[in-house]
Amino acid sequence: MICTRGHPLPGSRDPRLCENRFYAFAIPFVWVLTPEIQARGGHLHIPDIARISPRSVDPTVKNFHWADLTRGLFQAFERVADTAVLVDMEGNISEGPGFNIFCVRDGQITTPDKTVLEGITRQSVLELCEELGLVLRVGTLSPDQLSDADEVFLSSTAVGIMPISRVDDRVLSNGRPGPLSTQLRSLYWDKHEAGWHATVIDYGT
Repeated sequence: MICTRGHPLPGSRDPRLCENRFYAFAIPFVWVLTPEIQARGGHLHIPDIARISPRSVDPTVKNFHWADLTRGLFQAFERVADTAVLVDMEGNISEGPGFNIFCVRDGQITTPDKTVLEGITRQSVLELCEELGLVLRVGTLSPDQLSDADEVFLSSTAVGIMPISRVDDRVLSNGRPGPLSTQLRSLYWDKHEAGWHATVIDYGT
């Protein structure tokens, strides 16, 4: 679903005169990263591109300001990585194109608290960590901390929980999905299949 401001009347640039537009359409499901990449763990790049400031676009509102994210993807592909995570205007890790990010270090999980969409699957990860008794911190995460992590994983409706096996030149968990990332991923899909946070729709009626 997309809501746009629309266009003002011909000859006017007054945004108050716009006729707002609402669009709804359905497209085939697209993975953020393919099942094959998920199996071996994604390769992540941290580009030298900053996510737009929250003073310009509120990141907690799902929006399609993706110019910076798309630039980050181009840079990631040039580095033969699978995707990218951007930094914020202060140089700390923010979010990637369609996902939130989590860092595991010494048994503690950290996810950024600023310049991110507070995603539904991100919230699901917070709930899973609480259920498992894991220590999770929502706060500042630097690129150095991410690169020096024991494990890294992503969360997104279009991927669930996605382990990362490489951050730029740093190989994590011997180049395979880490044990905690794998545990959370399996639990997420098991609960998902059991109807967790889901509303069953009978398409036959």
